[in-house]
Amino acid sequence: MSNKSKNSFSFNAAAANCKKVLKSLNVKKTFALMALTTFTAASAAVLAVSAASGDVALEANLIAGAESEAAVKTAIPPKEYDVRISVDGKTLGIKCAGTVNDALAAANIDIYDDDLINIGFTEPLNANTEIVVNRVNIVEEVQIETIDYATRYKEDNNYTIGYSEVVVDGEEGEVETTLRHVYVDGELVSTAVVDEDITEPVDKVVLVGTKEYNPIDDFSISQIPAPMDLTLDANGAPTSYQKVLTGKSCAYSARPGAGTASGRKAMVGCVAVDPDIIPYGTELYITTTDGSAVYGYAIAADTGTALIEGQILVDLFMESYDASCDWGARQVNIYIL
Repeated sequence: MSNKSKNSFSFNAAAANCKKVLKSLNVKKTFALMALTTFTAASAAVLAVSAASGDVALEANLIAGAESEAAVKTAIPPKEYDVRISVDGKTLGIKCAGTVNDALAAANIDIYDDDLINIGFTEPLNANTEIVVNRVNIVEEVQIETIDYATRYKEDNNYTIGYSEVVVDGEEGEVETTLRHVYVDGELVSTAVVDEDITEPVDKVVLVGTKEYNPIDDFSISQIPAPMDLTLDANGAPTSYQKVLTGKSCAYSARPGAGTASGRKAMVGCVAVDPDIIPYGTELYITTTDGSAVYGYAIAADTGTALIEGQILVDLFMESYDASCDWGARQVNIYIL
């Protein structure tokens, strides 16, 4: 047998003996596989010989050596990379291993909730890693704009022309708008309306009189406004009329809401006549013949027995019994307008 054959036989025999020894020592299969793949042929042979000869100390030294070799491999530090970080207007260069988050921590860079970053925090570093951090600042602004109120005019015929009164004060409204500005690295990139609150204005209301006013009303007893075209001459007589009747007058009153023969509501200014002489609805101007009192502008609206019988020419309606007594019986001029 040649030396080559002998060596091969010796190696094969040593390996077989090694397997037997390991099996007899109850070593786990995984360790046996490691031993077979890791140890050199000489080491396997030595282990087999030691097991066969009962050299337990040598066997333990070989096992401890294998464990030390694995520990050395584990303790090798991870590879570091040159990493560029652009942030806050400057670019930093650091050497670091691990993830993007590790690089930021090594550079003492804080990242806030609204900031933008071009790569994920858990991404592993490599030779091409460039980290860009954009600082984001969000600013909210409140703008207030006033809304002018309008002025409305409310006409009222109970008041004469020229009369005015503010019955509702105007109030300005306002629009309160909340804007959200987004700045990236100090530059404004967007603006959005996030809230809008509107308070409507209150219109100003002005009461204005529409009733035509004639100065004659200032000295008349009648409460019916005189038409604007009714004017008087220097003697207190109408400047324009159809005819004038002169005769005796009396006065009367009635309960509130009383009606008249013509269907009109009784009021100061409505007078009773003989409708055959003065038809209902005729416009009149009445004054005493001596000029001591002016009943004023009147409408023929009622009648009575004394009028039909010709005892009096006109009966003047007054607002109260006392007022009718004060008038009594007087001679008057009735101007038919």
